[in-house]
Amino acid sequence: MPTSMRHYISNVSALGVFAFSILIAVPLLSGFPVLNAEESGQDFIDEAKWVYRTLACGEGEIPAGVDTKARDEHCRQIEKKAETYKKNFLDHFIPFMGKVRPRRLPAVIVYPFGGSDLYTALAAYPASAEIITISLESAGDPRRLPKAGPDAKMKAMGEFRKVLLGYFACPDNSNDMVRALERGLVPGQLSLSLAAAAYFGLEPVSLKYFRIEPDGKLHYYTLPDIASMENTKGKKLQHYWIDTDFSIAFRSMEIIYKRRGMGTGARTVVHRHVSANLSDGNFKDSPLAKFLETKGKFASLTKGASYLLWRKDFSVIRKYLLSNMVFMVSDCTGILPHHAREAGFEQVTYGTFHAAFLDNKGGADAEEFRKFFGSQPLRPIPFRFGYADILGANHLIITQPASASKKIK
Repeated sequence: MPTSMRHYISNVSALGVFAFSILIAVPLLSGFPVLNAEESGQDFIDEAKWVYRTLACGEGEIPAGVDTKARDEHCRQIEKKAETYKKNFLDHFIPFMGKVRPRRLPAVIVYPFGGSDLYTALAAYPASAEIITISLESAGDPRRLPKAGPDAKMKAMGEFRKVLLGYFACPDNSNDMVRALERGLVPGQLSLSLAAAAYFGLEPVSLKYFRIEPDGKLHYYTLPDIASMENTKGKKLQHYWIDTDFSIAFRSMEIIYKRRGMGTGARTVVHRHVSANLSDGNFKDSPLAKFLETKGKFASLTKGASYLLWRKDFSVIRKYLLSNMVFMVSDCTGILPHHAREAGFEQVTYGTFHAAFLDNKGGADAEEFRKFFGSQPLRPIPFRFGYADILGANHLIITQPASASKKIK
């Protein structure tokens, strides 16, 4: 292993220890379970480890057929940008969350519009046991890249690296970047999840794909299931999105992680990514809605969410959040002040907000936020969380029940 990679892994491990050491200082989350996948369903852990060790630069033996020099250079470039990401964001955000996050939270985290961003979820909630991200993006087929030829592997490294380095430079992945991984050999959401896990000192122990049944239960796909859907490609879930070129079976995934170096029985973190459209017509009374209902109370976060939670046609997911979340950290694309107030929440603002950077500057909703920020004391924020405002100003909002939010100064 080259010196640069040892340095990268050392820094990453130190960061992971720092983030997850909060478990020692903070009481265990209520209802803190050790979650395991059902026994049924095909486990793609071998493919997950291939991606983890090749694209995501995780520890372990580099798989056969991978150009070691090319992989080391790939990881060197990731290391360099990861240091900038750590300096500009994590070194500020992790201590900030340590101050504002309640001492006791549910074990489940729900991150709507949260594709490609397990990084922030792990940094915000290091003691979580289950993280559910939901977005239009598909998890991706893990089988194709390990079987590809040398030139295709090299190309895939470059494609993935471009997206990941873009995220490190501006951690609210643009639609253009993540759409680029909806087709081709790189399993987009899987690869980005594994990269975040490697960053925080976690390693995969299971990878399964599933669909949600009408009653909200998960059905994990078996090999015969997958074979029957092999030629059915995923159609885009929104008009501005993109059709995938792999089987619909690989839309939603469940990855189980454990702390690197820990043996059998170690505490696990489950990341479930659900590919879904959260607009009212798609989410209301859906299998996903039924599944989320089984989760009870949860903590949440959202950022870079295209202001969708402001809109009338996303009222169902907004009401679900306000009925079940106990804490949320967001940028301005989170909950509007009047929606929060009507549901019994209060909000604390950090930074400044002038207007949304949309063409129409956000209209009345953005004006509501501008006045709301102006009504509170200025609390400086030295890092960008999600979108900046129209003038490039950083801002962040904490939303929680009124009785709890009064504790934040």
